[in-house]
Amino acid sequence: MDNKKTIIGIIILVILIVGLIVISYFYNNFNNKQVNILAEETNKILQADLTTDEIDFNIKTEKGFATVENAIKEYISKIKNIYVEMDSTYTGINPDNIFSAENMPDKNLDEIDTIINDYKAKGQELLDEYDELVKEENIVKYIESKNIKTRKKYFIELYESAMLSDSMKEQFKTMRNEISGKKDDLYSKLNQLENVKKFLSDNEKSWSIKNGKIELNSSIVGQYYNLLNRVDEY
Repeated sequence: MDNKKTIIGIIILVILIVGLIVISYFYNNFNNKQVNILAEETNKILQADLTTDEIDFNIKTEKGFATVENAIKEYISKIKNIYVEMDSTYTGINPDNIFSAENMPDKNLDEIDTIINDYKAKGQELLDEYDELVKEENIVKYIESKNIKTRKKYFIELYESAMLSDSMKEQFKTMRNEISGKKDDLYSKLNQLENVKKFLSDNEKSWSIKNGKIELNSSIVGQYYNLLNRVDEY
């Protein structure tokens, strides 16, 4: 009887051991598959031109890996959006709208200065915002704010290995150069707006505001529109 119980016990133990081995195999296989998928999605970002390429927000991984993948893509999207906003600010300047009668009441050009200074402040603000985003402590804080319920340390380290890698830092550096270059383009355009404003100031007696419109003397019409058109060259 005792031998029979012993045999049954051994069989149960063997079954448990085999079960654990099978579970461990499938668990490790799942983990490896998820890590590989995450690596593929991260590589897509590293190889992308973030000034033009869209980020694929279709999450390919599962469970905690999906949280990591989503966090990476969300953060890269924040970085991309800085460039998009800088470019939008640059391309959104319309000299005809800026030098309108409503912005120069009674030939007062103070509002023009305000508009130009606001654009300059916006450009610097966006560059500063980018520099804050790519600081290591802010990158890490983002994943730490996510609701990771299990294996939190593991998933944070997985996120950090992708976001703080040398390759990703190179991508950040490239994006900063693009954003900084676009800011320089913005400032060049704003400097040309200042030239138009100075021209109007220097030739104050040769133009007027009538019926909500700017009226220019024939002696300065050509020069004025030449300066105005040059704004779009930048």
